[in-house]
Amino acid sequence: MSLPPQKLPRRHAQRRTLYHGRHKTPPLDLSSAENPQAIKPQAKKRQKVPISDANDSSAASDSDSDSDSESDSGYSSNRYLDSEAEHYRKIRAEFVVAGPNLANPCDETKAMMKREEQMWKLHCKKIRKGDPVAALKGATAEDFKTFLVWRKERKNSRIKRQATMSTYWHVLSMNYQRTAKRYMDEGILADLRNWIPTLNLDDSEVEKSALYVEDLCVLQNGLWVRDQEKFPHERLRVQESPINIFAGCTSTRPAALVGKIPLLYEDIEFQVFPSLIKGRRPAVRLILNLQHIKRSGGKKKP
Repeated sequence: MSLPPQKLPRRHAQRRTLYHGRHKTPPLDLSSAENPQAIKPQAKKRQKVPISDANDSSAASDSDSDSDSESDSGYSSNRYLDSEAEHYRKIRAEFVVAGPNLANPCDETKAMMKREEQMWKLHCKKIRKGDPVAALKGATAEDFKTFLVWRKERKNSRIKRQATMSTYWHVLSMNYQRTAKRYMDEGILADLRNWIPTLNLDDSEVEKSALYVEDLCVLQNGLWVRDQEKFPHERLRVQESPINIFAGCTSTRPAALVGKIPLLYEDIEFQVFPSLIKGRRPAVRLILNLQHIKRSGGKKKP
């Protein structure tokens, strides 16, 4: 004799109905609960739904929304491309009007350029008989060679070294850039660079001797003992002492060590070498980096 099915509480039935309705699954039939094999085919059937379809549909909807947003915003329209092209055409036109970016020389270089400009005007007045500005703009390699030979052979000329002639040529090429508003042709630069060594000028390396120790002692004694000049601050006197030592040991002008590109603390390095003999003090060496101070023929010397 089978017992009649028990009725579930009403609140429990409502909760199960809401749960299965939210997750879109059919409610569990009590009659099939006794036979669990009847539930498996439905579960397998639900698993057969491919996930890619949902992804494709979502991707398609996203692409549709993106294309709609792009078409609405106008970023892919021809009008935007035309305005962007016009913007960069205006920038290019400004660069054409501005011309090439020329170097900004220091005051010493400007003075040398002024001197070389006067020499070019004098050369044009005596030799070329024409406008110096137009002559400089239209000058060829032969014209520049004639000018440099004229500078070498003119009266009271003191050009004896090849480095001096190279400096004059470099300054004249800078004047050409300022006058013509463009850089000189590379072929002319290479021609003059290879031609200057044929002038048979002195290109030997000049070895400058350092200051004698006795002379350095006299210089330091005058600074610390005999000097009666009042400094704005005595720290300046302390700083002048090592500058005199550096200038005397490296054959450098003191004004070059404190000029527009002065010697900095990062250019000074101390090295300590331990003594090989026990009991003696280690040797201390000072290394100065004068790369930005000393020059020779346009080349930096360490």
